[in-house]
Formats: sequence, C-alpha cells, structure tokens
Amino acid sequence: MNYKEVVEELKKSNSYIAKKKYVNAQGILDRLLKTIEPVEIDKHGKVLDFRNHLEFILYCHMDRHTKISWTRNFLSEVYLQKGIIEYENSNYKKAIEFYEKALRWNPTDFYVYSEILESYIKLRDYDKFGVWFNKALAIAIRPIDLAVLYKKLGYVYIEKGQDEIAYNLFLYSKLFFPRKEADTEIAYLEKKVGTKAKYFPDISTVKFIERLGLDYKRPDYVIRTYTTVIKAMEAIMKKEEAKTKENYLMLIDYYHGLYFHYPDASVHSAMFAVQREYEIRFPLKPTEEK
Repeated sequence: MNYKEVVEELKKSNSYIAKKKYVNAQGILDRLLKTIEPVEIDKHGKVLDFRNHLEFILYCHMDRHTKISWTRNFLSEVYLQKGIIEYENSNYKKAIEFYEKALRWNPTDFYVYSEILESYIKLRDYDKFGVWFNKALAIAIRPIDLAVLYKKLGYVYIEKGQDEIAYNLFLYSKLFFPRKEADTEIAYLEKKVGTKAKYFPDISTVKFIERLGLDYKRPDYVIRTYTTVIKAMEAIMKKEEAKTKENYLMLIDYYHGLYFHYPDASVHSAMFAVQREYEIRFPLKPTEEK
C-alpha cells in the first residue's frame, strides 16, 4: 500500500470514528497494522513518524544525541486512532496503552499527550496526570497548546475541591491563548461561589501561580526550535512553487509562536513582513472582507 492509499484509509477510519462506527474504523486500522512494516531502525537512525517540520525540529533540539530518520509510516496516527476508539468506549487504560504506542513513533505529538491527560482525568488518577502534564509541558511550545494544558490542570483542581487554584489556572491559561473553554469553567465557578469573577488575568494571577510553583518555565530549546523551523520554511519557500497559501499561513504561525516566546522587535518586523507578503499574494475577496 503506497503513501496516498494509507492516507485515504486513515481518512476513512477517522470519518468512521466521527460517526461512532468504531467496528468499521477498527477494521481499517487493523488492516493497516498488517500492511505497514514497523521498521524501527534504518541506515540514518531511529525511525520516527513526525507529522510536520515543527515536531521534527523540536525533537532534534530536545534530543541531540539520538540519530533519527524521519519516515512517514503513519503508525503514530494508526495507534492514536485506536486509542481514541478505546477512549470513546470508556476503556481508558487500554486507550493510554495505544497512545503510548503512538508516542513511540512520534514523541512530540501534542495531541497524543492531551488525550493521555484526558484519559487520566477520566480515571481520576491525578498523580499520573501530574507526571504526564510535565511531559506535555516539555513539548508544548505553541501558545494554544500551553493554554490547553493549564485549562486541563485547572479542571483537575476543581475535581480536587481547590476552586481558588482552579480559577487562577483558568485565568493563567488565557495569558497563552484566550480560549472560550476557560471562560466556561470560570462561569461555572462564578455560579458555584455566587460571586462575580473577573475574566481576565492580571499581575496578581501570575504572582498567585508563581507562589504555587505552577508557572510556566520555558525550556531553553523552544526559541532555537522556532528559529530553526522558520529558517527551514523560508528556505523551502524560496522556490516559487512552494509559495502556497498553506505554507505562508504555516510560516506566519511559526513567527507568532516565536514572538510569543521571544517578543523582540526584529521578530515582530519579520512577522509583519511575511503577513504583508501573504496579503499581497492572496488578497481577500469582497465576500471574505465582510
């Protein structure tokens, strides 16, 4: 089975999962596991199945000693989908087993870490949640991913009966990315306590989280990862055929990530230069402007 055929099969199984037709999805996934050869080592090194350049470069900066080979065999996606099926059937421990197999092939897939955390929440195993929360923090370099993590942590503190900590974690999560889910949790606490709550973080929020030792401490490889992936993307886009809408949006997203972690004037200028170039190449149609 070639690359395109595997992709199409995974799309089908994912569609079945969305429709809750889990038996159909399992059939496709089991066939793929029989088809895909699980080569663990090739002439370049340890075979890993990253989905994009950011995951690949992040891993390279995290682990500079292991020689790796980026080869899309889609095993990470197959095991992820099998984990989702087990999760949807309330088999949370079995789901975690499949998620961990997915991480064997793609150790920097944030979505898998997020699903593991959801499984431990369902199991009410908050000790294991804490272990995996810290693992997820190590690879969560996008602002929106950090927001997701702190929102999940806030929910765990609600379950523990520590509403003040939970409330401040929801506020803190909005410093990374203002997600509606955080507002929903704040509204829940507001109704529970019966007191009007603020919905925006301030310096007191940051100080509160710092005192608890729960504040985000950026790993030293994050900025290096973003600068490397931006350079790689810009090198690819020197070719005219690579200057696609998708690639521009990806590059802009990388710049936004870098600027979040490193708010330097030069980064800001470069980011807006790319955005202006994108707007010139792909101008909004009148209907889109409205």
